[in-house]
Amino acid sequence: LIVNIAGFELRRFAKGKLEERMNVVVGRPYNKTPVFSDAVRYLEFNPYWNVPTGIAIKEELPKLKSNPAARAAAGFEAGRGSTGYPLPSINWSQYGPGNFPFQLRQRPGPNNALGRVKFMFPNQFDVYLHDTPARSLFDKAERAFSHGCIRLSRPLDLAVQVLAVGGVPGWDLKRINALVATHQRTVVNLAEPIPIH
Repeated sequence: LIVNIAGFELRRFAKGKLEERMNVVVGRPYNKTPVFSDAVRYLEFNPYWNVPTGIAIKEELPKLKSNPAARAAAGFEAGRGSTGYPLPSINWSQYGPGNFPFQLRQRPGPNNALGRVKFMFPNQFDVYLHDTPARSLFDKAERAFSHGCIRLSRPLDLAVQVLAVGGVPGWDLKRINALVATHQRTVVNLAEPIPIH
């Protein structure tokens, strides 16, 4: 797998031959997608989104201050250690930069920022490939809108191919769609990691 960051495109190769091209969304100019090589090791269907602290404070906290019930309805949860808290029960106005003791996460589902699947190649940048509910962004000519991760225009189609090439047989689109419909987080490890650049 090769992501052409400047060209907003993923290319999938097999035995040196180009097999597929796909539109992608990459990092904004101030959240650039880093350049590096790794290997896809597993897929996570119906992922949770563990909101990075910076995004939680800059983007989510203002929304929590104005309407915590709406963020709860969108699937967000707050935790502190092993204890979870209902979002409306917290006085969000007392928190800000340097004083944010919560970990925010978003449950799997149709509103989840990571969509239905993410392709994991654990790395120091915390960047990966994933789906997105923001489908309209793929219609734009320039697609630099993410925090650094690569959003895929056809993630489930890619999942079928990655699982097959990664040595995990029996995963067709029908099986994947049935799993996605459960909204249950499921990790599928590849028998053979796939290089990604």
